[in-house]
Amino acid sequence: MELDILGEFEDRRKTARTKVLQSGVALTIDGAQREACVIDNLSETGALLFVERPEQLPDDLILVIDGESNKRPAHVIRRKEDAVAVSFVTRNTAETQDSGWVFPPDQDKD
Repeated sequence: MELDILGEFEDRRKTARTKVLQSGVALTIDGAQREACVIDNLSETGALLFVERPEQLPDDLILVIDGESNKRPAHVIRRKEDAVAVSFVTRNTAETQDSGWVFPPDQDKD
């Protein structure tokens, strides 16, 4: 067990996360809704985001990190009072889980 900002839980991460404290924006898939966030930690497979209204974020979103050109499709895996943990969605995971994510042919070649 590990004590984490999101509460006590078993650590199931596939990759180690790095403390980054960067600002960003969580967007709805259609881009209609924006929620500013602070990215507390980040890995190749996910991130922890601090947001004012985590309950208003949809389960599927796009994470845009300030200073990066990549937009990262993500799925919320945990919610707490002021934070959400997200797992990044790749073309492979989207197809495997039949999630409905549609990737352009030139993006996320994994």
